[in-house]
Amino acid sequence: MELLRKLEILADAAKYDASCASSGTEMRDSRDGKGLGSTSPGMGICHSYAPDGRCISLLKILLTNACNFDCLYCVNRASSNVARARFTVDEVVKLTLDFYRRNYIEGLFLSSGIIRSPDYTMEQVVSVARKLREEYRFRGYIHLKTIPEADEALIAQAGKYADRLSINIETPLEASLTKLAPEKDQRAIRRTMGHLRLKLDETAEAKKTARRARPPRFAPAGQSTQMIIGADQANDRIILSTSSNLYGAYKLKRVYYSAFSPIPDASRALPLQAPPLVREHRLYQADWLMRFYGFEAD
Repeated sequence: MELLRKLEILADAAKYDASCASSGTEMRDSRDGKGLGSTSPGMGICHSYAPDGRCISLLKILLTNACNFDCLYCVNRASSNVARARFTVDEVVKLTLDFYRRNYIEGLFLSSGIIRSPDYTMEQVVSVARKLREEYRFRGYIHLKTIPEADEALIAQAGKYADRLSINIETPLEASLTKLAPEKDQRAIRRTMGHLRLKLDETAEAKKTARRARPPRFAPAGQSTQMIIGADQANDRIILSTSSNLYGAYKLKRVYYSAFSPIPDASRALPLQAPPLVREHRLYQADWLMRFYGFEAD
C-alpha cells in the first residue's frame, strides 16, 4: 500500500481521539491540492496547546487501525468493516521528519490499535519516539497514547521520550466500560494513571533537590485522558464528578470530552443518535471552571 494511502486511512482513524485537541485549518496544498504536505481534511494535521500556552500543529495518526479489541463504540474495533492499514516505525519517522522540515508541523501525536499484544504495540510506539529523539535528534513535541495493559518498563520508556502521555479512561462509569469494552479494565487504567503520577511526582521532586546533574526527563507536559460522552447513561453530574476525581487523584493536565458518534453496523447497546454538541461544549465550560476558577463539581 502506498504511503499516502496509509496516511489517509490512519489520519482519518485518529480523528476520534480527542485527547489531543484539534481545530480546523485552511488548506495549504501543492499545485493539485494533494500530497503529503496538504492539510486538507483527512491528512492528519491538528492543533494542540503546549504547556506554555502556544498553539502547535501536530501530525496526528495511528500506527495502525487494526485492533484485537472489539470495543462497541470504536469504528476501528476488530469486527468493524473498515479499510485497514499499518505504518512501519520507519514510515512514521519519515513522515514526521518530512512534515517538520517543511514547517507544516511542530510535533507528533501517535496512538495505535492493539496488535499482537499490548506490550508489542507499546514497543512499536516507543520505538518511533526513541528513533526520532536518539537517531535524528528531533526536538519537536511528542504526545504518545499509552496502553494500560503494557509493561510498566515500556510506559516508563515512553515518558523518557514523550512530552505528554495520555491514557483514555473511555467511559465515566466502570460498569459502562465493562459492558461496551469487555477487554478493557478501568481499574488497570487507573493503576497506570497512578504509576504515571508517582513517576511525575518523583521527577518533580528530583528537580527540586538536584544540585548538579539534571534528573532524567519524564513527560514534562504531564498526562491527560479522554471520556466518551453520550454512549452510556451517565449524566453530566456523574461525568464532572469523575473528572474531579481524576484531577485530584492523578493530577491530570486535562480531561477531554468526546461526544459519541454513531458508527456503521453499531451494536444495539449504543444509542442511535449522537448527543448534541452543545453538551460537550458545556462540559468543557464546566471543566474550565473547575481547573482555573476553583469551582468544585457540586
